[in-house]
Amino acid sequence: MTRLRSSLESLTCSSWLVYATRADTEAARRVKNLILDIKKDRIDATRQVPVLQLVVDRIRVRLGDTAYAPFAGDPILVPVPGSGLTKPNTVWPARRICEELIRLGFGHDVAQVLTRVVAVRKSAGSIERPALREHVASLAVQKRFMPPSRLVIVDDVVTSGTTMMACAIVLADAFPGVPLTGFALARVQSEGNPGEVLQPANESIVSAGRRCNRVGG
Repeated sequence: MTRLRSSLESLTCSSWLVYATRADTEAARRVKNLILDIKKDRIDATRQVPVLQLVVDRIRVRLGDTAYAPFAGDPILVPVPGSGLTKPNTVWPARRICEELIRLGFGHDVAQVLTRVVAVRKSAGSIERPALREHVASLAVQKRFMPPSRLVIVDDVVTSGTTMMACAIVLADAFPGVPLTGFALARVQSEGNPGEVLQPANESIVSAGRRCNRVGG
């Protein structure tokens, strides 16, 4: 397995929604269902547009200009690959989120430069989730542009932050000196129900041995 050497000690990650894995209130269950719809890129039956588009549009209205704060400086958005090998013509939730963010002016462009070259176990539902080192070894960067001024790593849901930190480590190695931050549409709350499901937050993802932890927020 590849070495894990990086000067990257932490990564700032912003998120908009709280995703309660054990939701038992109506609002929390609604967000949980929305996340599942987004992962499958489902179409809203009534409006005949992607559920993701409706969600991002509503969040933009609710948050106003503050929604743009994590995307200051017109960054390039980099979608987090799935756990399997990157294949064409498959649903890629992080990529779809990037596309909807760009549509509303959140960033300059999408760069599909991170690929999964070795499949890893899915984090969701796994008893033994992939370690940080395992994620780093499974990722590769395809340099398709000149060094950008800033990169934002985008995912649908952030749990521990291990996958996002692995992406940041690989990108930092490929683009030394380029500022990196993360963004997830939702962050996981494993216990209880959130008071509000729309709760923008900034957290730090830090290494905690085999995996990572989210702190702050």
